Amino acid sequence: IIIAPQSMVGVDSSIIGALKEMTEAAGDRPIILINPDLTDKVSSQGQQNVRGRQDRIDFANSFQTIYHFQNIYVSGTSYFPILGSMTKLSPRGPWVAHQRRDLMNEDG
Repeated sequence: IIIAPQSMVGVDSSIIGALKEMTEAAGDRPIILINPDLTDKVSSQGQQNVRGRQDRIDFANSFQTIYHFQNIYVSGTSYFPILGSMTKLSPRGPWVAHQRRDLMNEDG
């Protein structure tokens, strides 16, 4: 179980290398990532090459989302108002979007 793996901005700050080592060490056993952020970050002074970037993106995309919950809110603001949520409740289950309804003012 790996909690909140994420890369930082800068040279040699990608989590992907360390994460690859952990997955190789785990062999055929399952790996659980909780709240991962495996998006590729910009390197300091552009020192990471394009080929390496594609390898990092391909590795990050090799993981399968099993369960997911995410609130939906207007980007750039605080986490309020919550407009809805997005969920995936089982490995083979569908992605479901939920929309918030304001029933007190009968606006929804």
